[in-house]
Amino acid sequence: MNALAWMGKHATALLAGGVFVGLALPDLATLARPLLVPTIVVMLVFSLLRLQPTAIAAAARSPGRVLPVVGFVLLLSPAIGQAGVMLLGVEQWLGIGVAVAVVVWTASPPLVSVTALATILGLDGALALMAMTLGGLLMPLTLPPLVLGLIGLDLQIGVGELMMRLTGLLALAAILATTVRKIVGENRIHRHTEAIDGGFVLIMLIFAIAVMDGVTAAAVADPWKVAGMVVLVFAVSLALQAIGFALFLPWGRRTATTVALIGGNRNMAIVLGAAPAAFHPDAFLYLAILQFPIYLLPALLRPIYRKYGADAP
Repeated sequence: MNALAWMGKHATALLAGGVFVGLALPDLATLARPLLVPTIVVMLVFSLLRLQPTAIAAAARSPGRVLPVVGFVLLLSPAIGQAGVMLLGVEQWLGIGVAVAVVVWTASPPLVSVTALATILGLDGALALMAMTLGGLLMPLTLPPLVLGLIGLDLQIGVGELMMRLTGLLALAAILATTVRKIVGENRIHRHTEAIDGGFVLIMLIFAIAVMDGVTAAAVADPWKVAGMVVLVFAVSLALQAIGFALFLPWGRRTATTVALIGGNRNMAIVLGAAPAAFHPDAFLYLAILQFPIYLLPALLRPIYRKYGADAP
């Protein structure tokens, strides 16, 4: 428990360092790859344990706060992504596969881990949870027609099947979290929040190692292309965070900072996993390289998150 609490105290630094483990140890990344889906479920469980049920209920009773955030994530962001792809000439620079990946990423729902990240950073974890849940459930209705209209990509994703998968994932995590709460008790959970954060960090590290499978080989084969993709993923994430913050600043600094975090962290894996045949191999490489901003930016931007989010009224 002490080790997990230590990891919780140093969460952002450990996440920043852990993303390089999969690169340095490619065999370990290959070995960990089957753990990708189980780690997603466990991350959801930790996110739910870290949030107070009253905060979740309050967020659920405030659709006026959640729906505009989801609209920004699922509807406005893809248009911004497509404009950015055209403006920067990404297709000519890095290829059609990467250009498609950028637009699909901007149309994807919030990352599963964004709830726990928001809570660790002192932001509005309940708002992040509601945006992640509702965004995930609505994504099958919004993403396929949007990417077809914007870039002509027919994903041929069954809406019902995708919604069932997401609902099942969320339901399983909710059942497990509720069971843990009943067995352990609210008081003990509250006393060990740092250990819970440490457990979340450990699971995220396993996920980071697993998703890096193949990235080292790609970097050796075409280092300039991979370097260009690294620059691109940081630029896209930072741009959407800045836009999200600016759009929601009238709602208060804490909400705006939370939306910035949500806007810059998206779950493209669920889209690629649902329709893998529709994508160029570069899209899967892009997904792996996306882990760099996901794991590094919380550490790099933590002072900004704290200044404009956690400490703001």
